[in-house]
Amino acid sequence: MQKTKNSINLKNKHFMFQVWSIAAPYWKSHDKVLAWLLLITIIGLNFGTVQIAVLYSNWNRDFFNLMQNGEWENFWSLLGDFVWIMGVYTLVDLSEDYLRRTLRIRWRGWLTDSYLSKWLENNNLYRHKVLPDAIDNPDQRVTNDIKEFCDNSLYMGLGLLRTVTSLFSFTIILWNLSGELAFDFAGSSWVIPGYMVWVAIVYSFFGTWLTHKVAKPLTKLHFSQEQNEANFRFHLMRVREHAESVSLQRGEQAELNTATQLFNHVWKNWQQLTNMKLRYNAFTSGYNEVARIFPYLVAAPRLMSGALQLGDMMQTATGFYRVQEAFSWFVDSYESVAEWKAITDRLITFHVQLEGLPVPEITGTADTPTWHDLTVSNPQSDVLFYAGSGLFNTNTLITGASGSGKSSLFRTFAGIWQFKTGEAELPKADSSMFIPQNSYLPHGSLSAVLSYPLPAGTWSNDVYSQALQLVNLTELGSELDDVVLWQHRLSGGELQRIMIARALVQKPDWIFLDEGLSAVDESTEDSIYQLLSEHLVNTKIITISHRSNSAAWHQSHLTICSTTNRLVEGHIC
Repeated sequence: MQKTKNSINLKNKHFMFQVWSIAAPYWKSHDKVLAWLLLITIIGLNFGTVQIAVLYSNWNRDFFNLMQNGEWENFWSLLGDFVWIMGVYTLVDLSEDYLRRTLRIRWRGWLTDSYLSKWLENNNLYRHKVLPDAIDNPDQRVTNDIKEFCDNSLYMGLGLLRTVTSLFSFTIILWNLSGELAFDFAGSSWVIPGYMVWVAIVYSFFGTWLTHKVAKPLTKLHFSQEQNEANFRFHLMRVREHAESVSLQRGEQAELNTATQLFNHVWKNWQQLTNMKLRYNAFTSGYNEVARIFPYLVAAPRLMSGALQLGDMMQTATGFYRVQEAFSWFVDSYESVAEWKAITDRLITFHVQLEGLPVPEITGTADTPTWHDLTVSNPQSDVLFYAGSGLFNTNTLITGASGSGKSSLFRTFAGIWQFKTGEAELPKADSSMFIPQNSYLPHGSLSAVLSYPLPAGTWSNDVYSQALQLVNLTELGSELDDVVLWQHRLSGGELQRIMIARALVQKPDWIFLDEGLSAVDESTEDSIYQLLSEHLVNTKIITISHRSNSAAWHQSHLTICSTTNRLVEGHIC
């Protein structure tokens, strides 16, 4: 398997190493110069924010000392200092937020490209989908979880860095203002220097331990909430996509019941999450409110003794709160950490599953499709049939009972069916076209539909119009540039004729049809085979079909025999 340019390896690693494997490659990518420049600038601005906070703390001390001592001649000067401190703080804060948002979207763009490349390479899109234990909603993991991972990683990482910086700055201030705590205990005299620093540490570590005990279930609940929300959203998307079929089958009430049931899962988990958050918020709210008054209580004796002025006490309280806040980062960020852990787990499990997919064995370089000692199974590892060895060298019809494995054989030769043993080899991908019964048309212009997967305009409008005319869709020739949801605009038969028009435009060497003409009548099917034989004279056609008239247009016939579970020549087992 070829590694993508943004390859990430997460298998067989501890969680933190997996996190590092997700986060680190961006900082070594082609965007690394600007990424590091942005990050270093943001870190510098974070340091600046802390230093401004120290300046404000000093200003706060001087202002309250001024009020206590009646030094009113310095009032306007201090007020001017306040204005420029707040002005600089605002400028630094706005700059840091702007640069952080810029870095966030660039990192998200790189990670999105990495995951999309991994998901859409080597037919992983389908091969992952049919895994027995495939994870839910990979689209949400690419769109939402990557966004949240980048947002939360930067927010928490920079917040932790600012907290550590603030811790060192205000610990020095608090240490100098705390003085010594002298007391007698057990017949001895004790002196504790910088005692308020130690009080803040003990207070914070006790709060951290208690928070972990109270809020431990948050990670699992956040994970479940993400999953339930995604399942609910996915169901509504499927109902919207299949609106016609649902309405024709009078299935609105059944879909409503399913949607209600899925939302009930969202509701119940949300209630559990709400109750958990209530306990968590009640604890953190009380913890933080006590932290606001606690330093005044501890410092009051020194104020009463005259060892501290009012401004010094205010700065002491501020310093204590900042130090306690730094040591309590885990307490205040526990919920954010829980959300980040849940999101990161979802990204890791998705990527690990993609990494675990076996390497496709089809080489795609042969002139003629061949297979050797091939056995095809289902995702549960039950053998569907034994195909033996053989090759396609003429137009070939494949038949068999429903459920015998014909579509699995079709997917095997397309290179997207991994539940097999033996070898299969196909021509190059750009010389083969696989047309399933329910074809996908991209959202775009009709010329883009006919060119898919190549860009619109690869061929001229005359080529597109001629192909549409040949399949009896002449009226669509005037709408080549119209951007329409063609998948819903056209009927089943028209969709299949569009796929034949695509083949007439692109002229592949091989066309594989899996009931690709089942929605048209037999006379239309005969006329399609006739025009293919006239306009694609060098193209070999491999068809899976139940219709007897299809045999007349194929030189070879293979049957999956349900009694022996073997692929045999002829139409009789």
